[in-house]
Amino acid sequence: MRKIILILLIASASTFSYAQQLPHYSLYMLNEVVINPAALSKEKDNKLTLMLRDQWSSFEGAPTTQSISYNHLNHHKYKKGLSIVNDVTGPISNISATISGAYLISDKVKNKLSLGASATIMQYKIDNSQITLEDDGIFDPTLFGGVDKANGSSFSIAAYYYNSDYFIGLSVPNIIGSSLNISSNSNANKLENHYYLNGGANINLANNNKIIPSIMIKKVGALPIQVDINFRGVYHEFLWAGISYRTRDAFVALFGVDYGQSSFGYSYDITTSSIRIPSAGTHGLLYSYRFKTKQRDRDGDGVLDEVDDCPKIPGLLALNGCPDKDKDGVRDNEDDCPDEFGLKINKGCPDKDGDGVVDKMDECPEVPGLAIFKGCPDTDGDGLQDKYDDCPKERGPIINHGCPKGASNVDTVYITVTDTVYITIENDSDLKKAFMDVKFKSDKYILTSSSKIVLNKVYEYMSENDLNIYMLGHTDSQAPEDYNLELSKNRVTAVKEYLSNKGISNLRMKIDWKGETEPIATNNTEEGREKNRRVELIILTDE
Repeated sequence: MRKIILILLIASASTFSYAQQLPHYSLYMLNEVVINPAALSKEKDNKLTLMLRDQWSSFEGAPTTQSISYNHLNHHKYKKGLSIVNDVTGPISNISATISGAYLISDKVKNKLSLGASATIMQYKIDNSQITLEDDGIFDPTLFGGVDKANGSSFSIAAYYYNSDYFIGLSVPNIIGSSLNISSNSNANKLENHYYLNGGANINLANNNKIIPSIMIKKVGALPIQVDINFRGVYHEFLWAGISYRTRDAFVALFGVDYGQSSFGYSYDITTSSIRIPSAGTHGLLYSYRFKTKQRDRDGDGVLDEVDDCPKIPGLLALNGCPDKDKDGVRDNEDDCPDEFGLKINKGCPDKDGDGVVDKMDECPEVPGLAIFKGCPDTDGDGLQDKYDDCPKERGPIINHGCPKGASNVDTVYITVTDTVYITIENDSDLKKAFMDVKFKSDKYILTSSSKIVLNKVYEYMSENDLNIYMLGHTDSQAPEDYNLELSKNRVTAVKEYLSNKGISNLRMKIDWKGETEPIATNNTEEGREKNRRVELIILTDE
C-alpha cells in the first residue's frame, strides 16, 4: 500500500507543473458554471449546488472532491456566483474560493451572447507526515514531517453563446495565474492554462421529452487534447439518463431526477486507462436547490423588469414596457416628437400635408411642397417657391420674380428643380401616375431622394390595398444596347428592393426590363431622354 501512496504522490506532484490542476466533474453539464463563468447568464434561478466526486474509490488516498456553489441572478443582465472547492489526493490537498461574474450582451434577442470572468484564491498543501516509504537505505529528510503550503491566485475569462435550441461556450481558466512556491521551487510549480470548448443542442421531442447531445474539448498545458462526448435523454422534465465517453479515461453512466425546486444527479465512471484493473470506478453526486426568484416590476407597469426595456419608467406591454405619451406607436425614447402624434416612418413626427417634410421642419406645414424649399411649394417648377413667385402658375426666370415676361436685355435663366414632386395616391390610377416621377440620372440606377419619396407613398398605398404589381425598367439610348439592357435591369431591381425593404412582399412584385427598346419620347433631346429613363407600372388585378 505504501508503494501505491508513493505512486500517487509522484503523479500528484507532476500535476502542479503539467497536468490538470482543476478538479474534473462528470456531471459538469448540470452546473456549467464550474467550467465556464459566462454560463451564469443561462441560469434562470438563484441556485445552491453541492457536488461530490470519489475517484478510483478502491484506492487508499485516491482523489476526492467536494464543492459548494451559489449563483445569484437578481439582475437581468449582471449575474454573479461564488464557489468553494476542496480537492484532496492522498497527502496533497487544495482548497479554493472563486467569485464569478457574467454580463449578458443583449437579452432582447433570440440568440444571446454572454461574457464572463472569475477570480480564484487557493491554498495547496502537502502533508509530509502522511507519506510512508519503504526502507531502502536511502534517507531523504525533505519527505519526513512537516507541511508544505503554497498560496496562489488565478483569473479566468469566458464567453457563452446560446438560444433555446443550442449552446456553445469557450473558457480559459488560469489565463493569469501565480506560481506555487512549494519546496522552494516556484518555477516548476506553476498554474497551467486550461482551455475548455463545449457545446450542445436541445432537441425537443413529443410529450415534453427531449434529448441533449453535447461535447467538451479540453486542453491542459502540455497534455494531449481530451474530448468528452455526452448524450442525455430527458423524460417529462422529471427523469433523465445518459452516457458519456471521455477519451483515454472512462465511460460514464449518468442519471438523475428533477423534482420541484430540487435536482439530483449521479455518475459512475468505468475507468478505461491503465489504472482500470485495480480501480473500482469513480462516483459522482450532485444536488442543487433552486430558490424562487422574486419577479421584479420596479415601475409597476405590469411588465417584469426581466423583459422591460424601460424598467424604471411605466410603459406599455406592446412596447416592452416603454412609454408612448402621444400614443402614436413609437416609444418616447425613439420618438423625435414625443408630445405630438406622428408616423413611424417620420420617427414619430407629424407631416400634415404629406410632402415628406415633418411639420417641425416644414415652413409650409399646411401645403404640400418640396424638401429643397423646406416643405414649401413651387407649383410651376421654375425654381422659385410660390410665396416669392409673382406668377406661381407660370414658369419664368427668377430675375422676373418667376413671371415669363418683363425682363429686357437679360438672358433668361431657368432653374430646373428635380428634387421632389408632391404625390397623393388615392387609387390605382394615381399609383400608375406616381411611377412617372421615379427618375434616374443618366447612366445611374441609384434612387434619388425625390424617387424615394414617391416610393414611400407607393409603399403606403400598397400596405393599405391588396394588389400585385408588375414593373418594367427602361433607359434612354445614350449607350450600347447590351449596356442599356443591364442598366434597365438594375433600375427596376433597385425599385423592387426599396419596396421590399420597406415591407412589401416580393411575392407581390414582378419585374422585367427592356433597355432602350421601348422609348416614350425622342432620345434626341434631354427632356425626351429623361422621360425614357423610367420604371413603368402595371397593376395585376387578376393575381
